[in-house]
Amino acid sequence: MKYSYTQEIELAEEPKINWNKNTEKDILKYALGGLLYMPATNVKIVDDILNKRFFYLKSFVLCLEDSIADSMVEKAEKCVGDILQRLTQAIENNVISIDEIPLIFIRVRNIGQMTKLYNMYSKYLNIITGFIWPKFDKNNAEQYIEEFKQLLNKVDFKLYGMPILESKGIMYKQNRIDNLEEIRRVLNPVYDNIIGIRVGGADLCNIFGLRRDVDCTIWNVNVVADCLADIINEFSRDYIVSGPIWEYFEDNNSDKWITGLKKEQRLDMMNGFIGKDSIHPSQLKIIQENLIVSYENYIDALKILNMDKNTGVEKGYGKAKMNEVKTHTNWARKILSLANIYGVGVEK
Repeated sequence: MKYSYTQEIELAEEPKINWNKNTEKDILKYALGGLLYMPATNVKIVDDILNKRFFYLKSFVLCLEDSIADSMVEKAEKCVGDILQRLTQAIENNVISIDEIPLIFIRVRNIGQMTKLYNMYSKYLNIITGFIWPKFDKNNAEQYIEEFKQLLNKVDFKLYGMPILESKGIMYKQNRIDNLEEIRRVLNPVYDNIIGIRVGGADLCNIFGLRRDVDCTIWNVNVVADCLADIINEFSRDYIVSGPIWEYFEDNNSDKWITGLKKEQRLDMMNGFIGKDSIHPSQLKIIQENLIVSYENYIDALKILNMDKNTGVEKGYGKAKMNEVKTHTNWARKILSLANIYGVGVEK
C-alpha cells in the first residue's frame, strides 16, 4: 500500500515507501494517517475494499465497544469473523493482495475478548494489524497486557496493540501522572508490539460535560488540552501519539468542518501528535493531505541531517530562521519519515 493523491494534489516529492501490515514498526507507526473507526457490524466494508470505493482509506478499526449496543455484541463478533474470512478468501483467490488491504485494527470491548476472538477466528486473524484497548489506565492495563502477551505467544505473525487514553483516572489531574507513569511501566515489556498511543478527546471532554464546537478545537478546551500536554510529555519520546477524533464531517451546506479539522490537526502536530482518528470517510482526504510535508520543512530537514559536523548553525530555507543541529535533529528525522510516507508539497 502507498499513499496516493488525486490529480488536484501536486507534489515535489512523491511518497517513497510501499507498506503493508508486515512492514517494520519504525515505518508503520507513521503510516496510520486517518484511522477510520466504524461499528464492527459494518460488513459492507469488505465490498468497499474490494471495489476500492474509498480512495483515501489506509487504516480502519472494527469497533466492538462504544459504537455497539450491549445487545449486539455477539452479532458484532460474528461480523468481525465474516469480514476477516471474506478478506482472507479474497487474498487466497488473488482478488486482492495484502498490499491493497488497509491496516485493520479491532477495538475490543473488554478484557478477555481478544482471546475469545482468537479462539473463534484464529485462522483469519493474520490479516489484522492489531487490537485497540479502550479506556486504558492503571486499573486494567496489567490485565490487557497480560492477555496480549499470551496471544503473542500463540500467533506466528506480527501483532500490535494500541491503548486509548480516555478515562477519568487520566483526566483528573490528581490521578493523572500516577496513571500515565504506570501505563508506561506496563507497556515497556511489549514495547516492540505497541504501534502507538491514541487519545479519546470526546471521552475526556464528556467527563466535564464539555463539547467543542465546529469553530473551536480541542486545544481551546483548556482542561483537556492540559491533559493532552501531559500525555505527550509522558509518551511521545518513545511512541507515536495520535490526535483525537474531530466530530464534524461532510456537510453540503458548509465547509466549516473542513476549516476546523485543518486547524485542529495543525495544532495537534505543533504539539507533537501525528495522524488523527476519524469517524467519517470524508475526513480522510483532509487528514492525509495535512500530513504532506511542506517543501520548506523538507529542505530544512535535509540540510539539518546533512550539516557539516563542524557547523552548528545555518540559515534555514525560505524564511529568516535558524537551523541548529543540536536542537532540530529529532524534528528533522520525524519530518523525513513523514515525507517518505506522505510525500512533499510543491513550494508556493
